[in-house]
Amino acid sequence: MKILKKISIHLLILSFFVIPIFIQAQPTPVPPDDGTPVKFEIKNPLKGGEDSLTEVIVTLLNNVVMPIAAVAVVIWIIYAGFTFLTAQGKEAEIRKAKDRLLWSLVGAGILLGAVGISKVVENTVKSLIQTTP
Repeated sequence: MKILKKISIHLLILSFFVIPIFIQAQPTPVPPDDGTPVKFEIKNPLKGGEDSLTEVIVTLLNNVVMPIAAVAVVIWIIYAGFTFLTAQGKEAEIRKAKDRLLWSLVGAGILLGAVGISKVVENTVKSLIQTTP
């Protein structure tokens, strides 16, 4: 039974990483009939123009780390729900599932708090810069 449980957990986690690849796939553009070449453009994930290390770090945190952390929180909440279902009334397993859910919600709160605090500080600094003569 443990092997079946491990396999189902691995398949569930793997599906979260594989299915979005197929969902986000875009069709290949058809070249026009007039013979002009099709232009492909890869957008810079850093959105260009960063001059300092601080700007690069902030951009990486906002565009790479935060989305990955948000997906990890969602996966962990789903995993906590899965452990609730597989607990089958065992008090120790239910306690573990409750702890998983609690700490995943704490992680979500930390992520939301970090974004909220950074926006408040950013807006405060922008308003101070605009109001000074």
